[in-house]
Amino acid sequence: MKRILACCIICFLFIVTLYAQYDTSQFTGVWILQSVKFKRPVDLNKDGYRSSDAFWEFDECRKDQQMELLPDYNAKTYYGSNRTGCTNEIKQYKWNLKEELVKEVKYELGKRVVDERRPTVLKLNEATGNDAKVFVVIGVDENNLTLKGLVNTGKNSTEEAIMIYRKRKK
Repeated sequence: MKRILACCIICFLFIVTLYAQYDTSQFTGVWILQSVKFKRPVDLNKDGYRSSDAFWEFDECRKDQQMELLPDYNAKTYYGSNRTGCTNEIKQYKWNLKEELVKEVKYELGKRVVDERRPTVLKLNEATGNDAKVFVVIGVDENNLTLKGLVNTGKNSTEEAIMIYRKRKK
């Protein structure tokens, strides 16, 4: 009986570890945007050249992005706050981590393929409750945060991108 109980506890701990990939404390701090890579090339700056690297397409103000995730689950995003000549934009959110069902549809050899999985997502919810930014967590450690999500490419258009943030040292 003790062996069965020990095996059940070990299996439970394995399952909890498998699904509880991240601790919220790993996310707290100020994260500075380092890289944005689009899934497909875009021409944001209207120079006639398309690039998958947003840092070739972004102006200096748009490159200056930070995200602050606080232990009390409040969050702020900063745009253009460290560059002269930029309009400083600060937005406040509540943040949380959650495992959610994500469906990705693609076509392989003319057939529609739906990939379903349950990754951890980082949600930034506006105080009004009207809007939420949702990012799939690719990875996080003490120095880097990698997210996948939609990035605005125009007034009414978005493209999927991988965003890499570096944690600001205290």
